[in-house]
Amino acid sequence: MTKPSRKAYSYIRFSSTDQAGGDSYRRQLAAAEEYCAVNGLDLIDSKEYRYFDNGKSAFTGKHLLESGDFARFLSKVESGAIEPGSMLIVESLDRLSREPVNDALPRFLGLLKLGIDIYTTSDARLYVKGGNEIDLVVSIINMSRAHNESVLKSQRVSKAWQQKQKEARDDKKPLGSACPYWLKFNGDSYEVIPERVEVVRCIFKLAASGYGHRAIAKKLNELNVPTFGSVKRNEKQLWASSSTGKILSNRALLGEYQPMSHVGGSRTNIGDAIVNYYPVVISEDVFFEAQSARHSRKVSKSTKVSRNYNVWQGIAKCGLCAESMHLVNKGQPPKGGRYLRCYGSAKGACTNKLIVLGQAEQAFLEVLAKVDSLSLVQDSQAKIQKEISMVELKIASVVERQKEIEFQLMELDGALPKLALLTLSKLEQESGALNIRRDELKRDAQREKIINKQDFFDRVDLVSYEGRAKANQLLKALGVVVRMGRKNKNISYSVELNGCLLYTS
Repeated sequence: MTKPSRKAYSYIRFSSTDQAGGDSYRRQLAAAEEYCAVNGLDLIDSKEYRYFDNGKSAFTGKHLLESGDFARFLSKVESGAIEPGSMLIVESLDRLSREPVNDALPRFLGLLKLGIDIYTTSDARLYVKGGNEIDLVVSIINMSRAHNESVLKSQRVSKAWQQKQKEARDDKKPLGSACPYWLKFNGDSYEVIPERVEVVRCIFKLAASGYGHRAIAKKLNELNVPTFGSVKRNEKQLWASSSTGKILSNRALLGEYQPMSHVGGSRTNIGDAIVNYYPVVISEDVFFEAQSARHSRKVSKSTKVSRNYNVWQGIAKCGLCAESMHLVNKGQPPKGGRYLRCYGSAKGACTNKLIVLGQAEQAFLEVLAKVDSLSLVQDSQAKIQKEISMVELKIASVVERQKEIEFQLMELDGALPKLALLTLSKLEQESGALNIRRDELKRDAQREKIINKQDFFDRVDLVSYEGRAKANQLLKALGVVVRMGRKNKNISYSVELNGCLLYTS
């Protein structure tokens, strides 16, 4: 009877995805295959037992995270799925780790202790449990060398990047080909990609009209708008909510570049943003109008994408159990219909009855008429309210930046950086000017409030998706909550404004 061949497993890793297009993968695999062929080993090549980490650094330990294939290999060894007596083949020990020796050595010895031999193809060295001390010394030297090389490389890259950022701040010098998706580097400067800029502007227009991240992505996919990323990363070329969300929050659209540093795996701002670094794609007004709409959606955590926008989402609460009201569709009339129902009732924990949607819509109109909602029908009022919202968002943005810088200053020991103090002074002046402008706008808004109630009903748009979304966002921005119930066949409700009772019906 033929003795079964000893099993061997190949582990391949490189830290940069750019190496995928080169010879690194083929070289590492060919060396493992050659060693197994010469020594009569069975190189396991089934999909479940292929171990390859592309673009995962062994210096930072990313290959040891759950998503890493080396972590998967260790798990199978510990579970016994990979049996003792098997062999792990790698190009060199630095493929397994570039961490400090104190971290790397226990993991290396742990594999040997579990009966997994390790063979390195670059120096033809075999490490086994109970091997001679010279092999152990060599392994420690190799691990130390790999770690020190990574430290030096990291320091060189960090210094080079710091110099590039300094040149970017002082001279507006381009950092290179890496830039936002709607721009391209022509060798000397950044220039816009017109068709992508049009998509960006479309995304902001939809956001300002009440569309959330998912609804925008759905709209772009329906229109077959090409995505910005590579086919390799997004094979189906479909927009996702995360993509539209990142674009909507990216201040590079305003021409800004924010220098950052990577410390302990987290990104930290370095100083203030560099203005007019990139070509300006959208105006501040357009940017903050979209942020205002997004903020009102976040308050209610609304992500609806239906064509017939539910105007009550994030506003209507049950008058009995205080749970949110949601839309239910019981089919076509006369037996069915569309209603509002609280989550408590849906769970059998509340006695509140179904509320006919038609009655609720009429109540919504009455609520709009009694609160500060003239911006929905009066162009001058709409313009003022839009500017108030944008100014308030700018104030919030300034306050957030002040907090970030103050936090960074608290972490420092000794003299305070001149750049940080100068930035704080500028932000203080900007905040003061914005507060003055907001007060002026509020006075203008008060002078504009003259309109007939019936005229308001005739002019307000609660038919289109955009009109309904705009009305919903306005009430949420004002802090309106409507607590609803049913008396016999009639609807009853109370309206609160920022936690205070406004009126009951």
